[in-house]
Amino acid sequence: MYAIQDAKIRRLTEVDGLSCAEVEVQPGNTGDPSLLVYVAATQPGNSLEVVRIVRNHSDAVLDWYNNNMHTAFEDATETAFENSEGIAAGEDKARFQSELLAFGLLGPTLQRYLVGQA
Repeated sequence: MYAIQDAKIRRLTEVDGLSCAEVEVQPGNTGDPSLLVYVAATQPGNSLEVVRIVRNHSDAVLDWYNNNMHTAFEDATETAFENSEGIAAGEDKARFQSELLAFGLLGPTLQRYLVGQA
């Protein structure tokens, strides 16, 4: 399970035609990469859902300019939860999404930004 140390909204953007919030997630476990998680409001009911996960393997010392146009950023949407021990990938994704949206005021803030746009 991916432990969340910190999560912050970086910007509002669009992914595959959906209005999303890009959330930067810092790991709580040593060795885990930071993530860029894209959250969108889905229909019906405008519930929040993680629609894309990107692993960030960049080194802050070398990549200080935050250039996401190189291989340090890996799309992990399909593979992020497939190696969880003893937990089904869908269950692990649901748990991560639940913990992310419960982190601080992130869930209510995303709800205001994304559902308020719909």
